[in-house]
Amino acid sequence: MAEETTTQAVENTAAPEAPASEATETQPAGRPAQAVQKAFTDLAPELSESESDAPRKEVENGRAYEVTFVALPNKPEALENTQKAVRALIENAGGAIDNVRVSEVRRLAYPINKRFEGIYVVLNGRFEQKLVEELDRLFKLDENVLRHIVLRDGE
Repeated sequence: MAEETTTQAVENTAAPEAPASEATETQPAGRPAQAVQKAFTDLAPELSESESDAPRKEVENGRAYEVTFVALPNKPEALENTQKAVRALIENAGGAIDNVRVSEVRRLAYPINKRFEGIYVVLNGRFEQKLVEELDRLFKLDENVLRHIVLRDGE
């Protein structure tokens, strides 16, 4: 009998789920959530099924790297341009891109240049070590990139 009252109490305390339309209304004003979300779907390359089955491109003297950068959230066209520039730089140098992941707008752990939100982009690829300096220069010159890091994968 004690078990029945416990389950009834738990059932009564469960909050009803909010409809999807209400969830979007609780976002802070000024965030172009729909525009940024559309940009994510446009930016995300179609790597899932077609390239996962294809053999990986061999890169002579290439190592595996993970390139991560945080971009401004309110400029989807700038994010697209930055991603295209990184992709072009790697591919023109004879490298290969294996995977690209773009996050949603996320709150930063601490403010960067008085910004509290950013979009994280993680790119896995294989290229020569001399390209790391060029990528670093590209990110430093791009006003839309808050932070970046290029890490060598330990395979």
